[in-house]
Amino acid sequence: MSQVSALKDDSQVEPIAVGDAVAATDAGDSAADDKEAIAALKQLSQRQFARLTRRVPLRTFLPELERLDRAVFYRHFKGYRPQKIDGTHLEKVLRREILEKGNGLLAQLVIYNWDEAEHRLYSDLQREVKKINEDVEAITAITDEQGDAIFDALEGLYDKRDVHIACLINGVRVSAEYRAKRFGDLA
Repeated sequence: MSQVSALKDDSQVEPIAVGDAVAATDAGDSAADDKEAIAALKQLSQRQFARLTRRVPLRTFLPELERLDRAVFYRHFKGYRPQKIDGTHLEKVLRREILEKGNGLLAQLVIYNWDEAEHRLYSDLQREVKKINEDVEAITAITDEQGDAIFDALEGLYDKRDVHIACLINGVRVSAEYRAKRFGDLA
């Protein structure tokens, strides 16, 4: 851990551990990210959650899970070959671990892997949202007209169900009323 000196009363030197402050900040950010990921996945209907889990690429997901959350990996996937794990088993595990137990790290990993598997949709979604503001984190709300422009462009290229899932799990800031109006038949 690196040490940085801070002057105190112009004469005393007191070491400050930089890593502790960074770790505390990272832990706070990580907890907030975990809650956001869980909340995003809880917004999905059962059918949407099943569709999302079946699109997660196991060849990349399982090694990442083993490295990041060994307990979950050993509890549910140790000894299985990826090609032998069916969508139903993965869905049951993810429902139990994310929705019931609140495993935020696993929720973030699932969202990341889905976005990687659907990288064309994800990059097109980012491009459309960046047309509103280049700094997408600075966007507080997307109007209905802006939402129509985004989703009209995406639905011409991708399945409407996948566009809705991408909207929910990536936190596109459209109103709940707009989502209900636009994707009401899918929920």
